[in-house]
Amino acid sequence: MLRKQLATVCLTAAFALTGAASADAQMKKDKFNILMLTDLSSVYSETSGPGDVEFAKMAVADFGGKVNGVPINVIVVDNKLDPALSVNKAREIINSQGVSLITDVSSSAAAIAIAKLANERHILTTFVSPGTMALTNEACGKYTWHYGYDTSAMSVPVRQLTQSGTKKWYFIAADFAFGKSLLDSFSKAVKASGGEVVGIDMVPFPNDDFSSYLLKAQAAGAQAVGILESGQDLRNAVKQAREFGLMDAGIKIVPGQLNLSDVKALGPDTWAGVNAALIWYWNMDDDTRKFAERFHKDLNFYPGDIHAGNYSAVYQVLKTVQELGTDDPDKVTQALEGRRFSDMFAKDALMRKSDHLVVKRTFVGEVKPASDVKQEGDYFNIIGSVPGEEAYYPETESTCKHDW
Repeated sequence: MLRKQLATVCLTAAFALTGAASADAQMKKDKFNILMLTDLSSVYSETSGPGDVEFAKMAVADFGGKVNGVPINVIVVDNKLDPALSVNKAREIINSQGVSLITDVSSSAAAIAIAKLANERHILTTFVSPGTMALTNEACGKYTWHYGYDTSAMSVPVRQLTQSGTKKWYFIAADFAFGKSLLDSFSKAVKASGGEVVGIDMVPFPNDDFSSYLLKAQAAGAQAVGILESGQDLRNAVKQAREFGLMDAGIKIVPGQLNLSDVKALGPDTWAGVNAALIWYWNMDDDTRKFAERFHKDLNFYPGDIHAGNYSAVYQVLKTVQELGTDDPDKVTQALEGRRFSDMFAKDALMRKSDHLVVKRTFVGEVKPASDVKQEGDYFNIIGSVPGEEAYYPETESTCKHDW
């Protein structure tokens, strides 16, 4: 059982990775501490939290517990989605124990704050949970990577639906960093695809009553409603949309971000027919299923895309450190820039040098009705696949000042 407070998970399995550390390996620290800032007790605890920790542990175990002869330790902090708490805890651990890698970082606002600290202290950071595009624009930096997904990729279903004739859109967006970034990306997708935004409501977070916003969307003649929320707020909004008959009236519901835990919580029939962007799906192929079964054995549920993203982020950084023979953040950054790879999580991925966005293939999933669900947790049919260079915004639109 994970504690809701600062917890430390020390993983020191015998080093068994093929290609042991070279004799001239130059590690700057006597241990490789990975600081995981995740939500263990708030609204994102199901979509990140324990599942993210489990996959990070799996990555370290698969690597053999050491890198270049140095033990790998995972330090877990419940950041409670609080930017100040995230920065204060991170600074405390950096000063007292040293940190070689920060990963996950639940909450876009917390991630923006951590990005500043990480770049000041020269600490490699892979943002997996947050979606705001600020991380590869105004808040970009030498040592930080936007690894999991961003809101431009989440807008793939919007583009496809608009191009196929769903032209009138209404947006209900959470009034915080992630919601605003989703709104910007989704609105651009509608307009670029020949559609029209007929209304926007910015909604306080958290919120449990979306009835007035949904009724306004219906009255505005919307053919689709983008619910730019996540976690419990998304569930509340979609449940009420189903109860008010919006789906039965033919109005498309498109979430800003949809996770397996959301579908499970309300049941697939509540979500049936909803399309959403997926950066990963556990039942995609033999490789993803293999990892998912390992995960399920320990936590008794199937992993979501953010969970899997933490495995990839940790493993790819460790692999680079191993290849270089050093944990020097400047050398690791240089090696990561422009790196292409495919692994269990990321397909045809590119670590873009210009803004440190990890561009990867994005999928479109459609939620199955309960009658079509033949296995626990297998809630999606994959109905589309988009190459990374099409799913994510182009480098020419980035405002990142790559001046390092």
